[in-house]
Amino acid sequence: MLHNHPCCSSWMVCDLWTRRLSSEEKESWKPVIFQSQAIDELIEIITDRTGKQVNAADVKTMKAKLSIVKC
Repeated sequence: MLHNHPCCSSWMVCDLWTRRLSSEEKESWKPVIFQSQAIDELIEIITDRTGKQVNAADVKTMKAKLSIVKC
């Protein structure tokens, strides 16, 4: 397969599958996600502890999905 970019970790951080938290990780992060008001703070905490670079849209999606499941 021909790629138009290098296949290195610095390029792969944009890939959704490298950012996505597993279901076990989501369950363990659920209390933190619901208690944290600042998305920037939450992004920094998740990145520091898991090594996954989530963005604001990822955090909002997680909050929405977890709140639907909670009801």
